[in-house]
Amino acid sequence: MSLHSVSWRVNVSALDQTELIQDSVKWIAGDKSSIELSKDKSFHGAQQFTILAKNMKKRGARKSLERLGKDILKELLENNIQLRIDENKNFYVRLKLSELVKGEICLAERNSISSTVKGIFKIESYPGESAVEVITNLIEDIINLE
Repeated sequence: MSLHSVSWRVNVSALDQTELIQDSVKWIAGDKSSIELSKDKSFHGAQQFTILAKNMKKRGARKSLERLGKDILKELLENNIQLRIDENKNFYVRLKLSELVKGEICLAERNSISSTVKGIFKIESYPGESAVEVITNLIEDIINLE
């Protein structure tokens, strides 16, 4: 019961406090995560950046999931967790960027128009195992440890 990796991604404008956001994303991804900052232009031509933090270690991915906190993990379990898992065994979480930069964790609403940080956890499950059961058991283990 584990995770293979995690990545956290956020798009920011040139006007945003990129360093603060980068530090926040690095924190949620974990100490051993790598950070990529890519520059691009938005649809309307304004400069924007994509910040991507990756943690390719199983232990780091689990720590990142643990950093969501007991309350958020319970909320994920209670709200139809299978909707957050795709056919490639990826588990998706979106956090409010405005809260993350304050050091707080808050799930973004499904149709939120405010800036979000997108997390993708790669679930370690093998043929015959249900990805939903694996992530559910992992989250329950984390909740029971705290």
